[in-house]
Amino acid sequence: MFIVIEGLDGVGKSTIAKALAVEMGAVFLTTPGDKFSNIRNELELIYKDSVQARQLFYMSTVVSVADDIRELISKGKTVIVDRYWLSTQVYHHWKSEGNNFKLLDIKESLLVPDVTIYLELPLAQRESRLAKRKSSNSEDNLTLSKAADDELRYLYSEYSKDDITGCFLAVNADDTVEHLVKHICILLTNR
Repeated sequence: MFIVIEGLDGVGKSTIAKALAVEMGAVFLTTPGDKFSNIRNELELIYKDSVQARQLFYMSTVVSVADDIRELISKGKTVIVDRYWLSTQVYHHWKSEGNNFKLLDIKESLLVPDVTIYLELPLAQRESRLAKRKSSNSEDNLTLSKAADDELRYLYSEYSKDDITGCFLAVNADDTVEHLVKHICILLTNR
C-alpha cells in the first residue's frame, strides 16, 4: 500500500506520517527526502527568485522518491510519504500566482498513491503549532495570513480532484497523535 500525507504547514504531517508508519510497520519517506538535506537550503537560495526553477527542484525530489516507492512496493512493503505531487503543485501554484508548470508528463509517470490523507486544522491552530516549532521558517510563516490560508485550502481542494491523489480522504487533525493514527487506520481499513 502507498499512502501520502498532505496538508498545510503546521497541521502535523510529519508527526502523523511517522507515527502511522510505526503503527502499520511501513516505510516512512519524505520529499524532498534525506538525500537532499545537505543541498536543499543552498538550492532554496539559488532559486529564491525563480519559482519555476524551484518547482522543478522539488518535483525532481518527488520523481526520485517515486522510484524508491516503486522498489519498496515491489518488495511487498507499505510506504507512507510526507508530501508528494499535491504539495509541490499547490505551493508552487500559490507562490507563482498560477504560473507554475503543469508537468503533465511527470504526473503521468508517477506512481499513484492508494490513498492521500489531507490533514486539516484551522489557521489559529496552525499558527500556534508553527510558533512552537524550532524548524519553522519564513516560508511557513507566509502561509499564516487569512488570505494565504484560504487560497491554499482552495488549491488543495482543486488539485485533489486529480487522479494522481488516488483515494482522497480529508481528516481533521485536531486530536492527539495516538487518536489520529487510530482514526486513520480505521479509515484505511474501511475504504
